[in-house]
Amino acid sequence: MKLPNTISTFTLLSSAIAGMVGSGWLLGPLACARIAGPAAILTWILAGLLMMVVAFTFIRLSRTMPTTGGTVRFFQLSYGHFAGFSFSWIVWLGWVAVAPIETMALLQYSSHYISDIMTTGDNPVLTHRGILLAIICISMMSIINGYGVKTYSKVNTCLITFKLLIPIMTAVVLMCSHFSLDIAFFSGGFMPYGIQSIFVALPLAGVIYCFIGFNPVIQMAAEAKNPKKSIPIAIIGAMVLCILLYTMVQVAFIFALPTTSLAHGWHHLRFANSSAPFVGLLTVFGFALLIKVLYVDAAVSPFGTALVQSMATSRLTLAMAENGYLPLALLKRTSNGSPVRAITVNTIMGFAFFMPFP
Repeated sequence: MKLPNTISTFTLLSSAIAGMVGSGWLLGPLACARIAGPAAILTWILAGLLMMVVAFTFIRLSRTMPTTGGTVRFFQLSYGHFAGFSFSWIVWLGWVAVAPIETMALLQYSSHYISDIMTTGDNPVLTHRGILLAIICISMMSIINGYGVKTYSKVNTCLITFKLLIPIMTAVVLMCSHFSLDIAFFSGGFMPYGIQSIFVALPLAGVIYCFIGFNPVIQMAAEAKNPKKSIPIAIIGAMVLCILLYTMVQVAFIFALPTTSLAHGWHHLRFANSSAPFVGLLTVFGFALLIKVLYVDAAVSPFGTALVQSMATSRLTLAMAENGYLPLALLKRTSNGSPVRAITVNTIMGFAFFMPFP
């Protein structure tokens, strides 16, 4: 099976960035600050550097042997069908869940201005109306991907521009208007819970997962016009940019916090509407217009990540079918090169994640 070589370096770069800039910047800085205090800034840098070590391995493999669904194919070629079968299903089930997860993040923020889509309480779940909206979102992603790489590339370019502008603008506004270094010496200093808190925050605050999003480049490597050149530029470029972006956002968040929010320490960091961290912080300082823009980005950013991961996961599905782990019928493509059957299967799996199971 050979997909057309139509993907440019810019499309791969924007796909990697879109995969890494999702709901993480909206929710991660608060969770990370609660675990590590101001030292959370170091957590983002460390996460990016650690994931870059992993990324270099995939860069080498993908440049040497560009293939569709590389994560699945490389493991099967290295360790055979027995290990390849087990690992492929684990990988596929993990990545097919990403679009529903990002859609949940989208709806969580949207619940602040769209009523009756999520229940209230410590563990909110989707209502019937919320499930319907979630299904519509997943369907839209599938339709865009179904039209092929050209349509996907145009939509993703528009989304990534918006996704980068809003966090940068938010960070700049906070740093220019409410930036105070005093917070670093308040409630235990810069590293209130010791150096181990930097490492604890990597998984618990979801920081390390924000940098896994470079995987679309690996899955679409066979479709690159010039994989030897495009793949390293896309992955390394996206990694560096995202380290800078996430660090900048965390710095702005930490040093803009009012000291009153730390009355009970970093572990119990609280302020108005802290369930939506940046909305809550901007509300405290009265940036009403930026809050409205942020709510739009709260929908656009996770949607963009879900879109690119849906595209990448369809390539994983193709690779599994090519290995014989899924029906060969899924290898069927449309005239524009889109694996519409693979996309359909992933879409149905996405719907299943929204069903009201306990």
